[in-house]
Amino acid sequence: MNGTSISFRIFCDEVARYGDDVALDVIDSAPRELKERPKIVTMANLRKAAKILWQFSRRIGKADVTLIVGSHQFLLSIGSLCFLIAKLARKPCYFRSFGYLDRYYENLSLVPRWVFRHVMLNLDGLFVESRLSQDNLRPRVGEKVRAVPGYRLMPDATSDAPGDRSAPGGDLRLVFLAHVREEKGVFILLEALRTLAETHGRSVHCDIYGPILEGSRERFDLEIESTSNATYGGVLQPTKVVETLAQYDALVFPTFYAGEGHPGVLMEAMMAGIPSITTAHRSIPELVEDGVNGLLIEPGSVAELVEAIRTIDSDRKLLKELARASRRARNNYDAAKVVPHWLKLMQLSVGTGHGH
Repeated sequence: MNGTSISFRIFCDEVARYGDDVALDVIDSAPRELKERPKIVTMANLRKAAKILWQFSRRIGKADVTLIVGSHQFLLSIGSLCFLIAKLARKPCYFRSFGYLDRYYENLSLVPRWVFRHVMLNLDGLFVESRLSQDNLRPRVGEKVRAVPGYRLMPDATSDAPGDRSAPGGDLRLVFLAHVREEKGVFILLEALRTLAETHGRSVHCDIYGPILEGSRERFDLEIESTSNATYGGVLQPTKVVETLAQYDALVFPTFYAGEGHPGVLMEAMMAGIPSITTAHRSIPELVEDGVNGLLIEPGSVAELVEAIRTIDSDRKLLKELARASRRARNNYDAAKVVPHWLKLMQLSVGTGHGH
């Protein structure tokens, strides 16, 4: 599952807590599998698009509000047609985008950009994941753009202090969890680990988890075989992510992925009570403050990544302070707080006994 699918499932589960106050009727448009460079126009996709539009047309009459959640390409294509149907039916229509909608919009050619801007201007609301996207889009589409951050189902807070994983002088255990592809920084991480194995006095080991995208498989197999202090652990089930992360000293996530918004794995690291070494890329500094609940490096810099790992390995007091702050920061991304706020922005106040 990718981050958007996980977030939407959490949204549905959280809305279900309100019983009869808000009822969901979901039309599933998710692809069966994630591909690195998927083909957009295929017969299978056209058949699926026709099915989605038919279902949407039949069900919209019973809805009070329509919420379209999807990729930027989906919002521009099928999502725009759903918007048109909603407007013809005189139903409020909202879009929810994850990731980098502002950059996607700027990179469109003239005609698609005009179509997308026209749709955004006539929506009842556009929800983006980060303040960065909100600030970049507001000059174009106005105040209806609202930042609703990424979120996860946070456990009850029992303590602000994580467990003592980082004994002085002990091995430093790192973890990488993401799709295994170049843009997520996995090859930068492997190069940094090889450098540490050659030059660093103490043992640093990193376990890597996540599905390997086909375009990266051959290179990844070759590089991890030559990296003695890295191990591939396969794909984790979503229910096992937090408890697995909690076994490590820190998350390493040197992403430079163009579509990055609020990466779910950073919130999951907060849930596990471990700090993150990640990049000052796009809106990531909204989640991780350098030197407070993690360390930030420049995207693509192996040298800075090596130095950041050395820093937390040599200063275990700092490591513990970062971990405590990471655990506290999770409250900002609690679905129990974010989802009700989101519903209110759609003028669906819970406790009214209606809403569909």
